[in-house]
Amino acid sequence: MKITKDSIGQMALDEFVTAVAGIYDRKDKARSIWDIWLHTVHHAASIGEEARKYKPGRNLYKEIADFSMWLFTFAGKIRSPMGIRARRETIEASTIRTEVAFSDLIWNKYPRVCPVCFGRRADESIDVSDTRLTEPCDCLLYSVETRDPERTRSHIDKLRLYATTQREANKPKSVDAWLEMFQKIFEANLRHLSLTSIAFHLLEEVGEVSDAMVRMYTYTEPMFQADEVTWHKIGLENEIADVCSWLFTLVNHLQVIPDIVKEYEIFLYGEEVSKKEEIKLSRIIWGRYGNDQLESFYCPHCKAPEKCACPIVLVCDDDKLAKLKSYTTDVLT
Repeated sequence: MKITKDSIGQMALDEFVTAVAGIYDRKDKARSIWDIWLHTVHHAASIGEEARKYKPGRNLYKEIADFSMWLFTFAGKIRSPMGIRARRETIEASTIRTEVAFSDLIWNKYPRVCPVCFGRRADESIDVSDTRLTEPCDCLLYSVETRDPERTRSHIDKLRLYATTQREANKPKSVDAWLEMFQKIFEANLRHLSLTSIAFHLLEEVGEVSDAMVRMYTYTEPMFQADEVTWHKIGLENEIADVCSWLFTLVNHLQVIPDIVKEYEIFLYGEEVSKKEEIKLSRIIWGRYGNDQLESFYCPHCKAPEKCACPIVLVCDDDKLAKLKSYTTDVLT
């Protein structure tokens, strides 16, 4: 499939995710889930570093693109039936699974509405047909409340049911449409949150995905039963959705930072250009991993089209481990 900077934003999110992650799939087959997730965490931390230094420029865009690529790779890695082990995979890793498509995973938590607002409005008995239910997020007007687990699960059940009824008609059709959807949900928040605050929220959610991964194979004996296993799986999916929410919110926030467009243009074109482009996640990723001449994604390091050909050595078998140990011995002696 031919892709260019002009068509990239119109790709369906699931196709987009598969294409971006596919650049490195030959190497990633040998990587563990932990390996891929640690790369994701590393680039999330780099986003946090750029935000802390308040450097919303080319390095920040590069880290957003790299973070997205590893996040998408992780999403692809865990999409398979639970317990089906890949070669050399541990039993624990084989439990970190979801069979839900990436776009549905996000939609189940964010069906054009803030999930916290949805729960609050559901408690007020606002009917699902009432347009007030899906008005933009107004969490800033309310105090943060501690909800008991049963009430939280009740809200999640209602939200997922609502998402199911709205999926066919209202789920965004393209990656750019997803960005627009999150902009509309959290428009008020974008004016009040700082770049640093958003980056720290993103890091917080990345940490919660890490915890949810561990919970996929960790239970107390009384809780090791079918219902609780299902809730652990929903918990992982919801935390990944939260990461995506803050990723889209981060990109949307860049629109309101003065002079950021200049850095965006330099990132995309290598120089300032006269036209002012809207900042989009699809273009940020394309600016790092896309090539208009090749009309495809590519590896920016080896420049190989579609599939990376970098000479990466992963120590993932006995022969390479033996060689690594011999090199270590040589250094010590």
